[in-house]
Amino acid sequence: MEELNIHYWSHGPHYQFRDSIVFITWRLAGTLPSHILRLFHLLASEKNDLDKMHDLQRIKQEDARLFKLYQDYDLELVKWNDPGFSLNEERLAKIITGAFHFYAGNKYELHAYCVMSNHIHLLIRALKDADGSYHHVSEIVRCLKSYTAQEINKARKRTGQLWDDFHFDRIIRDERNYTDVVNYIVKTIE
Repeated sequence: MEELNIHYWSHGPHYQFRDSIVFITWRLAGTLPSHILRLFHLLASEKNDLDKMHDLQRIKQEDARLFKLYQDYDLELVKWNDPGFSLNEERLAKIITGAFHFYAGNKYELHAYCVMSNHIHLLIRALKDADGSYHHVSEIVRCLKSYTAQEINKARKRTGQLWDDFHFDRIIRDERNYTDVVNYIVKTIE
């Protein structure tokens, strides 16, 4: 797999490879428990160590460790810090899913998604733009978060930050990993 981009965002490296499928999660601001925020800040402080990590096996091990931590916490996090509304409210869910579908086929290939009460899961493959360069996953996330935040804030007659600054992304490694992630997203819906 040819590496396209490494982008740092608050809690570690975000890798993007040509034609890779990426599992992405982000959540409402203020809903992330403080012990998880501390973990992300600790990971950000370890960033320099990750920068020096050239051994692909060590990178894969670190990625697997972070994904395991993510899975361990994700189902519990939905229970934390009720923001006073749910993203599952029909009008809010339509804003989010409408944005997902609006950019599908243009910026990315949409594989799966799930809107939870306070976070979302998204599975995409970045597409090429008019110049033949791949859309960057970090820019796709920024675009989706920005648009949906504006529209949800309008719908809720509120102002201020809607989404947490953090997002989690993980490259799908193989067919089994793809199936596991799709099943995880479907299981989350149930």
